[in-house]
Amino acid sequence: MKSLSTLCPDLGEKKLRKRLDAASRMNVVKINDVEFNVLDGDLNGLVHLQNRSCTCRKFDLEQLPCKHAIAVCRHLKLNPYSFASSYYTRATWEAAYAESIYHVPPEGTWVIPENLKKVKILPPFCKFMPGRRKTQRIASKGEESRQKKSSRCGVKGHYRSTCKQSVPLTNKQHVA
Repeated sequence: MKSLSTLCPDLGEKKLRKRLDAASRMNVVKINDVEFNVLDGDLNGLVHLQNRSCTCRKFDLEQLPCKHAIAVCRHLKLNPYSFASSYYTRATWEAAYAESIYHVPPEGTWVIPENLKKVKILPPFCKFMPGRRKTQRIASKGEESRQKKSSRCGVKGHYRSTCKQSVPLTNKQHVA
């Protein structure tokens, strides 16, 4: 697969592009040479460029510049791609997939030592809490939720049952 970006396309590039758009609307206030206060509409961030950290913690955890760090990079005319971890670079991505990846052979051809065949592995002990179980998975901190889309009109933000858009008549439907 060919990639023209500095970062790998699926992980780093997509996230950084979204953050570049969000960072364009932020104001940066310089505290000292390495610390900056970034004024966002809802969540302000204190960015420390030398430590590659921000109070929103995305820069620290993902090792990819958050929208606050990107706003500081724009303010200082620095390349935000240079602050991304080497794990997100195209070179690391290509090196990970450079070797051949072989499929797992059918289970009947596996060679298993006799001492391991005798071992019975049980599932871990789980204590079930009282009450009704959750039916939906709780998204992680960095995950973005999918936006609902109406199958009737195709507009995002509502479902078919709550759709108030008028649906145009097609050639197949005739008014009586």
